[in-house]
Amino acid sequence: MEFRLPTNLQTELIAYDPQLKAMAREQTVKKPTKKSKYPLGNIPHLIPYNIIRESLQQDAIDNINANQARYRFRKFTTPVDVATPQARLITKAIIYHYEQCWYAAWLPGKDDDYIYGYAFAFKDTAAARKVLSRSILNNIATYEEVTVGRTKFFVSRKLVTKADIQAGMTQHHWRAEHVARYYEKAAELAPALDEFRKALQETIPVWDDHRELFSRMCCKEIWEALEINKELVPEHKRDGWQLTVDNLLETFNRTTTVYGYESYRDIEYAYVTKNLHVFNTPFFRKWMQQELDTCTKNFNDPNNRLHEDVVRGFKRILKLAQSVEYIRCIWPDCSVDYYQTHIEELMSIRLNQRHNEYVNGWLRQHMPVASFFKIINKYYEQELAKNKEGSLRNISKETGKLVFWFSDWNDTMSMLGRIFNADKTIDPPKRWRLNEFHDYVQAESWKISNPNELLPQDLFPEPIKVQRNDKSWSFFQPHDTHQLAMWGKAVRNCVGSASGYAEGVRKKQHFIVLCMLDGQPHFTIQLKVSNGMMSVEQIRGLCNSTLTVEHKDEYTEVFRIALQTREAALTSA
Repeated sequence: MEFRLPTNLQTELIAYDPQLKAMAREQTVKKPTKKSKYPLGNIPHLIPYNIIRESLQQDAIDNINANQARYRFRKFTTPVDVATPQARLITKAIIYHYEQCWYAAWLPGKDDDYIYGYAFAFKDTAAARKVLSRSILNNIATYEEVTVGRTKFFVSRKLVTKADIQAGMTQHHWRAEHVARYYEKAAELAPALDEFRKALQETIPVWDDHRELFSRMCCKEIWEALEINKELVPEHKRDGWQLTVDNLLETFNRTTTVYGYESYRDIEYAYVTKNLHVFNTPFFRKWMQQELDTCTKNFNDPNNRLHEDVVRGFKRILKLAQSVEYIRCIWPDCSVDYYQTHIEELMSIRLNQRHNEYVNGWLRQHMPVASFFKIINKYYEQELAKNKEGSLRNISKETGKLVFWFSDWNDTMSMLGRIFNADKTIDPPKRWRLNEFHDYVQAESWKISNPNELLPQDLFPEPIKVQRNDKSWSFFQPHDTHQLAMWGKAVRNCVGSASGYAEGVRKKQHFIVLCMLDGQPHFTIQLKVSNGMMSVEQIRGLCNSTLTVEHKDEYTEVFRIALQTREAALTSA
């Protein structure tokens, strides 16, 4: 049984009729979907209208909505120094969209009393909550809720004042998290934000050599610029604290009380307090106050843009105190006159602070303090002469003084420590000359680290002497590794310190022959034998110098005579 449904009823029940539903679908003309003009949202205007007028902000919002992710920003520029050769454009404001959030930042107007302004706006969606920083989401309850059309935004605006910065608001709020040039979507945005930072930097007092943009603004008092812990400055003195010798010594004396342990600063400041017999004398109080007055002058100079100029005098005091402490630990009775006379050397020369007490005791017993100051004075003058020749460029940013590393002395002290740690001792040198002292200690230290081993002497078991042209030549093989090491020190090459040479002699892979001329070390020769032929692998003069043609011919003839002499000795045996 079938019934033909009336037309209206067919339409009413079309959802139940698959054939009519398919026909209806074919006859339905789809209307084109209208693309939203604001897929990112038409946000409320974030920048004050006296900075960027409303129409310009709206135009920026429209363009950002229409752009690809990496181009979703707009810079607002303004010309400066127009009538000068330095005329240029600076970025006075910026607006951008990044990771589900709108951001804006701007410089103040002419009559505005703040440092810069920033704002951000976002929809409270799951996608936004997934990527927004904790610092933004944690304060969502404090934000203004603004509805634009049918979309609700959370909006935050802030005018950052000098007081805010001095209270610790030093974050770069104009820059969203994770904006960096190496991210593809931020490759263009990051440089634009850098331009805004540069423009901001021109409007505030800054130290060009400090890593933090707001470091100068944060320092209301000079103790802050010197990076002295505020707990070291009595609370009732913090405002208006004066950089005087007495205030500085009081500050240094408080370190142990405040920290309760030996911090880095405690140790650094203690170099002064442990040596008040030096620094509390009239000469050094006057010297310190002159250095501190320079710090204060540069701190108060509005035209000074270098933090290092502010701290330099302070750092010189600490560096000098470090050197004085070094000397006091060895020679506690050192006269203050030595420190006064050699103040420049002590600020430039780097002395290693880590000696064991055995080294200090040995120096105290055997080396007069006057000899030490002669050494550092001679070294300082030599290095200063090199610098005048243009071969040195090491200048400390902290002290403004040339840096001389004093490596021979510091190496000598390290080697002395190794000798004493091995329960060995060493006799003092007959005279205190740094190069000679260093080589002497190095040879003794090498003996401890390298046990003495006999070496074969098959070629020349006894020295062979050759007289030729009024010159006396002697050829011999080292009888042990220590003699080889001493030879290497005498001729200043690596034959004694490089283990391969001695090892090759022991394994009879080659010969090492030493040559003296008129009783003085002259040549070092490495020889090999193959198929009955002896050949010279290498031959070196003093300090690894090569032989001239004349020397090579002369040596060849003399060595041939030495081999003939050895052959004759074997024949007659």
